[in-house]
Formats: sequence, structure tokens, C-alpha cells
Amino acid sequence: MSVIASVLSHSLVSFVIRVTGLALLAGGVTTVATFVYRARVRTQFPEGATLILGLGVVAIYLNTRLVFVQFIGADAEILTFSEAALNVTVFVVAGIASYGGRYLGDKAAVSDKINWNWVRPNFSPIVRAAGRFISVTLPDEIDDIAGYDPVHEETKDALQGRTFDFPRGLTVAELQSQLVDRLKEDHHIGYVDVELSSDGTVDFLAVGQRPAGVGSTLPPKSAAVAVRADPPFSASPGDTVQVWQTTDGTEERIGSGELRASAGPVVTVAIDEESAENVDPTLGHRLMTLSAESYPDREFAAMLRRGDETMDIVEVESESPLVGSSLGNLDVTVIAVRSATGEVNTIPKRAYVVQAGDGLFAIGRPEDLRKLESTPGVAVQDSSTSSYAVAGTELAPNSKES
Repeated sequence: MSVIASVLSHSLVSFVIRVTGLALLAGGVTTVATFVYRARVRTQFPEGATLILGLGVVAIYLNTRLVFVQFIGADAEILTFSEAALNVTVFVVAGIASYGGRYLGDKAAVSDKINWNWVRPNFSPIVRAAGRFISVTLPDEIDDIAGYDPVHEETKDALQGRTFDFPRGLTVAELQSQLVDRLKEDHHIGYVDVELSSDGTVDFLAVGQRPAGVGSTLPPKSAAVAVRADPPFSASPGDTVQVWQTTDGTEERIGSGELRASAGPVVTVAIDEESAENVDPTLGHRLMTLSAESYPDREFAAMLRRGDETMDIVEVESESPLVGSSLGNLDVTVIAVRSATGEVNTIPKRAYVVQAGDGLFAIGRPEDLRKLESTPGVAVQDSSTSSYAVAGTELAPNSKES
């Protein structure tokens, strides 16, 4: 113990321990502060505040009277060289540790491996109500949601100006959820995009139906045809099959396609347009299952149809506040970025910094996409291209791995 005590009492060892301890203090405080700030505010902690916070904690810890009394007190002594070197070293190392804590806290807050939703506050206030119920009146004009099939005009006419009653004590988020559920269940609407104020007033309302049919998932220059054929044993939608046609007792291979659906002896197959023109619906057909193939583009389109999300393409102009920010700060998922030079980066990292002229292929809920479109300096591009073309044929030839 005497050896250890003598080592610890050495001036150099004591100097290193003090500097290391204060650096850990500054780094730990900035790590926690940066994490909470990013998790709650969803933006990166300012660099200037990082340095002020880290050095401020160290300055508070250090005894201010012992450090500065030599310059303030009446009978103060002159600061020695060793004390000055210690103070300068402590503040330099603490400043470096503060920026290290800022980096660690920010990375932890944006990590996808851990759910930090419990840190994020619920800013949704209680809806103000004057009576026993919360009365919500729909606007006289109901918009359509881009990317979804429009709702029948009869349904929208029946909803315009209609009033719904809900129990008191709901937050704005709860009231919005109940209103959306009632519109979906009672009026068979596929998706609802609504904004409510704190008193339950509807500021915006748009509705849409989910895309139906196979047309939105067909590759370019292809068609879906229905033929009379006995599907192969254990064949199911998504299997690759060969289509054979029997003419005067002779079988002829029409082409290969994808089995989409079957109902008794009638089978729907997606094949290229040229092969589809050779199909004679009056003749018998035979299907032969081929080895499995991967169609990520069609799987992507099918996922969009099953979920509430849709896709939009926007271009970021030079005056937009999005320039210089990372994709991780957006409320939507960006699956590809097309630069001003035409280079396409698929599945970009969350840390990717948006540049002027970038085209963002964004996926998100309609209300999130609408907020992105309303950002100053953001121009909406033509999104009439099918999701298959975007994911499979338009981006893939020029894409690069990130």
C-alpha cells in the first residue's frame, strides 16, 4: 500500500488523474445533454453550446476562489507556472472531451437498435371542449391524397360538413386517431390525412383508397392475362412459370411469366406484352413451374400497397433550409438521392447531407410527405412513374452501393 500511496502522491500522477477525471466529467455531461436534446428536439446539439456546457461544468467543479483569488483578492499571491499549466491543460482536454461526448450522445439518440420513444415527450394537448362532447365538423372541401386511388364523389359529398361527437378528455392525437378510425370503418376509406387544432377544428382533410388490381405492380411493357390452365402442384402467386399453348394437338411455348392468381381452371399470369398478344383464350394451356427468382422491385411495390406509406419525389433548391441537413432529421424515409449531376445513390445513409439540386425519393405517410412538400425551397417532381420503375428500372442502372 505504501508503494501505491507513494505513486499516487507523485505530482505527475496526481496531475494526470485530475485532468482525466475532469475530462470524463465534461464528456459525460455533454453526452447526456446531447442525447436528451437530440431525442426530444430531433436536431443536433449546437457546437457552441457543447463547448460552453463542457467547460462550464469543469469551471463550476474547480474551486473558483482557489483558481482566481490570486487575481481578485487583496493579498493574493501570484499564480505559479504549474498551476497555470494545470488550468490550461484541464480546459483544453475538457473541451476535447465535450465534443467527444457530443458525438457519442448524438449517435446514441439516432440509433435504430434501441427505441428511445420513452424519452420523447408527448406534446399533444387536451382538446378544448365547451360541452359534454367534443364536436368535430368536417370541412366543406375534402382533398384527394396523391398516390392513392380517389374516394368516390358520393362518399366525399356525404362527409362534407358532417359533424362527429367524441368523449371529452382526449388529446389531439387521440381525437385524430379516433376520427381516422371512424372514417375508415364507417365509410370504407383506405387512408385519411387530417390535421386538427387544439379545439378540435379540422384544418385539413384528405382521403384516399388503396390502389387495387395488379396494374400498379406490373413491370413496364408487360401485361396480365387470364388463361384456362391447371396450375402446377403447389404453385402459388409469385412463382415463375412457363406458359404452353396447345394448338391442334401440338404444344407451343408462349413465354415465361409470374403466376399472380388462380380461381379454379382460370389462372392469371403476368408476362411481357409480345407474349401476351400470342395467347389465344379459346385454346388449352399448360403451366410449368420454374426455379424461384427474386423480384425485389415488385416486392417493394407490393409492400407500398400493403402499408399506409406512399412515395413522392421532391427536388431541394439552393434556398431550401434542408440544404446542409442530414437525411436522419427528416420525418420520411429517403430510399434514393439523385444529385444535380444525375448520379443516383440508393439507400443512402442517415448521415447523408442534403445538397442543392438533390432529388429525394421519399417514402412516408401522406401527412409527413405533405409537410416535406410544404418546406420552402422544395419542388415536387412528377411522381407518375410507377413504384416498380423507380425501384427496379429507373434507379438500378445508375445506383451505387452506400
